Amino acid sequence: MMKRTRLIASTLGLVLLVHGFPVGAADLSIGVIEPQKVLDATKAGKRIKDALADYVNTRQRLIESEEQDIKAMEEDLVKQGADLSPEAKQEKEGNIRQKLMTYRRHVEELEGEVQTKKRELLSDFTTKIEHVVREIAEKEQITLVVEKGDAGPGALIMYSTPSINLTDRVIKAFESKGEK
Repeated sequence: MMKRTRLIASTLGLVLLVHGFPVGAADLSIGVIEPQKVLDATKAGKRIKDALADYVNTRQRLIESEEQDIKAMEEDLVKQGADLSPEAKQEKEGNIRQKLMTYRRHVEELEGEVQTKKRELLSDFTTKIEHVVREIAEKEQITLVVEKGDAGPGALIMYSTPSINLTDRVIKAFESKGEK
């Protein structure tokens, strides 16, 4: 969603620079929305964050269990190292390497699963928020609503006057609808 918004805003900015402001630019009304604040402040957003945290924690415990197994295998090798034959030592080292490769693959899979789950959980929520934003924009005759993310390098909007920030109105409208 963030990349799409940046692309739209960049394209709009480029068009306005190249072609100048349209004749009806005086009628241009802009609003700003902070999606992270909406996610943090709404009941539905908090449920999504909790569900994602639970999902991550469950998988993280599995990863930590594998990590502990690897550490135990390494400690066992160190303890028995002097007593093992070269072949047995080599076999244990191979088992540790194999377990470590499996562990790394599982970590990568976990990261992918978390991103997929995050998109899945946020998809419906984002659609509902966009609907509420659209309703407010149409009601208040706002021509363009842009997304304000975190400040810093690459931020789309560095500053906006609080009077054009629709975030609190969106949160209030979203909660009043009893969205889940």
